[in-house]
Amino acid sequence: MLSLYFLLTGLSFLADAAVIRHGPAKRELPYGTLVEHCNVPGTVALTFDDGPYQYTLHVLDLLDQYGANATFFVVGDNFGRGFLDDPSSPWPDVLRRMAGSGHQVGSHTWDHNVDLSQTDSSTRYDEMAKVEVALNNVLGYYPTYMRPPFGSCDAACQQDLGAMGYHVINFDVDTKDYENDSPDQIHVAIENFDAGVSGDPSSSSFIVLSHDVHENTAYTLAEYMLQSVQSRGFRAVTVGECLGDDASNWYRTTPSRSHG
Repeated sequence: MLSLYFLLTGLSFLADAAVIRHGPAKRELPYGTLVEHCNVPGTVALTFDDGPYQYTLHVLDLLDQYGANATFFVVGDNFGRGFLDDPSSPWPDVLRRMAGSGHQVGSHTWDHNVDLSQTDSSTRYDEMAKVEVALNNVLGYYPTYMRPPFGSCDAACQQDLGAMGYHVINFDVDTKDYENDSPDQIHVAIENFDAGVSGDPSSSSFIVLSHDVHENTAYTLAEYMLQSVQSRGFRAVTVGECLGDDASNWYRTTPSRSHG
């Protein structure tokens, strides 16, 4: 129950701004507004949704290899693979590695099956609050960035998420790797990436959707994207960095306030 969650945390939400974890903010983005584009030229924000999963560590290895950063939008119940904060699972260590390597960890709701545009406010709060509990149990803080399942978040959804202190992140390049996860089809995702990430780095930037839960994304598409970003003169960064948002703003130390 949400009421029990907020009673147990004993922490209040500051409605007008996120609480800064790492020091004073240098820049503040609006909350509850759908974001689909970067605004820092020369950056490409590679994002990986739906994990963590067995392939995530390989993606992290590749990011280390290329000296790159990315954003992981994680799912709380992890599609039945074990809750994010389950100490008997590998996921807490994977999450700590993400954060410790400078990658950004955001929320992708608790179970991913709820279209946030097609539900009520209480369900939206529940979907977000349960992820907050799990991430706080592992990392010791709460995210301020989220991605809605199916990229769906209408005006009512945006209003609720804004009240909770979230930046709502979509994308402008969809690799469609989720439709092409086979050795014979992953080239379609590569072609989608190539078609989307184009232009002069001095004036272009992109947010790219992919999924670390797919084997061919992890073992083929991810490295291709990293190589391509570098060869084209871009930098692979977190969503926060591509938006010019200081890292101190990516997390907060208080949970969202409850609905009602």
